Amino acid sequence: MIGDSQVSVDRDGNIHIKVVEFPTTKGLWEPLTRKKLDKDSVTNADLKQYKAILKMTNAHLEGYKPHANIHTSKGNKFRYVISKLFPGGPQQSGFETALRREWITYK
Repeated sequence: MIGDSQVSVDRDGNIHIKVVEFPTTKGLWEPLTRKKLDKDSVTNADLKQYKAILKMTNAHLEGYKPHANIHTSKGNKFRYVISKLFPGGPQQSGFETALRREWITYK
């Protein structure tokens, strides 16, 4: 599973999520399977595919819910990859906004 979606890998190593096939590269497997990335093996094309996978599966969002905040972390993958793929915007609003939303919910 990635996020809220089942993942399968065919004999050629291609990744299938929902109805989309992602061709396998070492650079795509790095962010999918490792906490620390070998930056030399990851290309911009790999990062674009990784971002598409995150968006498709909601894997980068709290609770894997489509309109949730981005799940923040002090880990290397979040700090150096995910936060760069999804800079700012309404979904990455930080802890204070997340707390405010919780307070509004409880009123």
